[in-house]
Amino acid sequence: MQNITRRDFLKVGAASTAVLAIECQFGPIASAAERFIEGGRSVNRTSGLPRSFLPSTCMQCPAGCGNISYIEESRVVKIGGNPTHLSNQGSLCARGQAGINALYDPDRLLKPMKRAKGIRGNNDWIEISWEEAYDEIAKTMAAARSNPRDFVFLTDDLAQDDLGRRFTYAFGSPNAIGSTGVYDANKLVGTQLTWGKAGDMPDLAHSKYILVFGANPLESNPQFVGLARRFIDGIQKNQAKVVAFDIRLTNTSTRANETHYVNPGTYALLALSMANVIMQEGLYDAAFIEQWTNVSAAQLAQHLAQYTPERAEAETGVTALVIRRIATEFAATKPGTTISDAMLSNYANGVQNERAVMLLNIITGNIDTRGGLCMPVQYDLAEPSPAPPAPAPSLLSNPPELPFAFQQSVETTMQMIKDRKHSVNVLMTHGVNPVYSNPDMGLTEDVLMDQTLIPYHIAVTPYMNETAALADIILPETTFLEDWDIEVRPSPELVPYVSLKQSVVPAMESARSFFEITTQLAGMIMGGMEQYFAYKSVQGYLKARISDISGLNQAGGLDYLMQHGVWYDPKTRPNYGSFTAGGFATPSGKLEVYSQPLADRNFSALPTYEPIASFRELGNNEMVLSIFDTAIQTDAKTGNCMWLNEIQHDNPVWINPATAARLGIKDGDIVKLTRSHKSGEAKERSITSTAYLTEGIHEEVVAMANGNGRAESGSVAEGEPLTADEITEIEPRALQDPNMKLIWWKEKGTGIGINAKQIVPVSPDPIGGGQAWGDVVVTVAKA
Repeated sequence: MQNITRRDFLKVGAASTAVLAIECQFGPIASAAERFIEGGRSVNRTSGLPRSFLPSTCMQCPAGCGNISYIEESRVVKIGGNPTHLSNQGSLCARGQAGINALYDPDRLLKPMKRAKGIRGNNDWIEISWEEAYDEIAKTMAAARSNPRDFVFLTDDLAQDDLGRRFTYAFGSPNAIGSTGVYDANKLVGTQLTWGKAGDMPDLAHSKYILVFGANPLESNPQFVGLARRFIDGIQKNQAKVVAFDIRLTNTSTRANETHYVNPGTYALLALSMANVIMQEGLYDAAFIEQWTNVSAAQLAQHLAQYTPERAEAETGVTALVIRRIATEFAATKPGTTISDAMLSNYANGVQNERAVMLLNIITGNIDTRGGLCMPVQYDLAEPSPAPPAPAPSLLSNPPELPFAFQQSVETTMQMIKDRKHSVNVLMTHGVNPVYSNPDMGLTEDVLMDQTLIPYHIAVTPYMNETAALADIILPETTFLEDWDIEVRPSPELVPYVSLKQSVVPAMESARSFFEITTQLAGMIMGGMEQYFAYKSVQGYLKARISDISGLNQAGGLDYLMQHGVWYDPKTRPNYGSFTAGGFATPSGKLEVYSQPLADRNFSALPTYEPIASFRELGNNEMVLSIFDTAIQTDAKTGNCMWLNEIQHDNPVWINPATAARLGIKDGDIVKLTRSHKSGEAKERSITSTAYLTEGIHEEVVAMANGNGRAESGSVAEGEPLTADEITEIEPRALQDPNMKLIWWKEKGTGIGINAKQIVPVSPDPIGGGQAWGDVVVTVAKA
């Protein structure tokens, strides 16, 4: 391990900043930083003790930023950003720095636990040995192999959980299911249908005009810090004009040149009306449309004619004058791009919303060009040989009613299990907490409580949580700072990279990695499973994962990653306009503005505005509920991090003062939100919290944050302080934190216990299958 002083590390940051300004944000960054690192060292400024450090990858949110852990006497004392990482380039958010809290959480699980007796959820556990745990699980799963397709594996991100998918396929089940459907599915399907790749990457740093549709890259985005840096660069270095459309004031919209409130659910109408102006005024890129789309300019103009600015003004709330002006500016300013995320696509019309916004880039020729909307770029990892064959799809893995969905979503999986459309013999949950994260958490809780629906539930997790509490057996997994994996993500720099997650300190007590767990179980279940887990070490498995990336292997392969944390080809530059060499990855080889697959399923083939009926006539006390992500908490992932809870511990209801006055609500009042029958279910569900009056929200919208309201995640998440005696009883001593007696945030208001998702009904987009979080209508009243 190398050493680096604080002064030299600051030099690394300064050097990186200088390089950023003149070298297109990549290339010499790594070499400049590495020169400082090679000659540096670090010491504790108080004790003078030497520090070592190791680079790795943060897993506190989906972005996967490069980090550096500073270590004293085998203990992580600080986590910072890795300046050589292409994505975050040395920056690290509060969540990343609070990874140290996750590692040393006094409530983390360190021994296998088995439900003693009685019903699930009674919190009656006994500690058992790993040998006992493995033996029970292996016997149960070996018996279940008579019906292997009834095994279900639930995880957070299936694209990142290759071991989980491998284990499931090796067992003989197709039912490896991720939680993508809860958040990003509609956006991924919309882009896949249009240009043959799932997702996008706006080249914000080089854009001159940025249209923001509900997105908030400065607080929440799958690429978070990496994209936030490029957004700020676009503003500060490229003088990009930013126009934001949203239902709420965000950190991003406060940095915009203009911000306009939009009536909820009408983003597609706004985008299509702007596209109509561009077509009618002759501001479109005729050559690009002719050569690279499967429609003509005349067809588009005819289709868009129905979306007049006047119609849009009546339904979106944005004036026709503003729509015409911004459409004209966007078409005339090159390059330009749009940015969208789940806040655009998490509606029942989410796929069409995404396609409508993409259309603005298409008709202006701002596709995969410098400063435009670009296709995502990342490396593909190899599937180590021998690879288990993918079993034939099931109703759970590939539901016929959602033919375009990449995979089944966790929430609809639970609904199908409840309706007994697919039987389950064993459920394994890994790194996912659907009881907390799913809409209508009562549904998921009911399914997991019912042993006739789920006879045996294995939870693999470092911490107790709302889902693990309903398991039969819990296996304590290592945290991301004690684990190994290869991480690839879409690159905000548009240059692919490979990042390493490596163990920066030894695993604590008897916590074990998922590689160890799956390898051991496969070897005990047998029946052919063991051949797919024959690697003697996780390092050997990871070497096989990167075996197809020749440049990395020439640079030193896994050894290089262990030293530097990340690799990319320094000779590579963004491959703008890559489609010109071989077309788009669509059946026509062009941008499929007209989607034949959608037409074949009786959906609108062209980008279309589909009004949300429940929003049309809101009652006097009815509002649209918006649940937003923050820069602090990551859904169910970070609730046990003390530093983050000190920042975000309350969850008030945002409400516009004009609306509040009409309803007789004052700032700080207790308000009750009740799910309206308009949200598609007769069963009433309600929550209460304090009112936060602010002009920063649309008058027809109330909003609450995601990440609060934990019930089974330990003292920090639940705001319960420990006494000095309780702290000294914690084993091992490394987890004894005197700050645990200073926990104070449970006394702050009523919001710490509020998870707004519990009143959201399960309601997927019929095309993408993604949850329609934005469609929820609630009645609002003073409690």
